[in-house]
Amino acid sequence: MKKKEVKILIVIAVIAAALILIMKVVQANSHSGVKVAVYYRNKIVKEFWSDEDATYHIDGDSNGLDVEVKDGKWHVTNEKCPNHVCAEMGWVGPGEYLPITCLPNNIVVVEETEGK
Repeated sequence: MKKKEVKILIVIAVIAAALILIMKVVQANSHSGVKVAVYYRNKIVKEFWSDEDATYHIDGDSNGLDVEVKDGKWHVTNEKCPNHVCAEMGWVGPGEYLPITCLPNNIVVVEETEGK
């Protein structure tokens, strides 16, 4: 091989490696789930994606609650309020637009919509 051919192959390899790296970064930053917001006293205190399984603790007026995210859905657990209505609401998933409301804690968990 001539020097010119080797240089061209090296340039092609570097460009291919850069494109692969860019594609991996874009894929890592993309989400297939929906964005969910947790409001405390009408201010967003936590945002998360429904496609990332996790448990989040949110402090509230009655010692707070936990929001568990699993398999694209979310629900309230370990709430520290007297009536436990928010935990009884069960699992909420994308497109249901049903807010989970815990009045004793002043916390609302709701799917974010376009334009917000």
